[in-house]
Amino acid sequence: MLWNMTTEQWILSFSFIGTFTFICGWLADRIMGYSGFGPLGNWLLLLAGCYLGMYGFNSFGQMFHWDPQLTIAVVAGVSCTLLVFSAIIKTIVSN
Repeated sequence: MLWNMTTEQWILSFSFIGTFTFICGWLADRIMGYSGFGPLGNWLLLLAGCYLGMYGFNSFGQMFHWDPQLTIAVVAGVSCTLLVFSAIIKTIVSN
């Protein structure tokens, strides 16, 4: 399904996901403080998590529907998990 997207759909997808993850990265920076990676680092980790979550969701044969609750839950879960595990690894390595 991802590879069937047109250029306009990819641009729209990236702009929406990029904007939303930047806002979430900024909020995560405020919540996590020095444990995080700064607003841009958090944004990049969340963005990578979004696309990894969408790719993994699509690789298991799931289709993106007009009813996106499951897609949003999977993508948000993978993004937050990646950010939290990266922060845990940073804490362990820095000590």
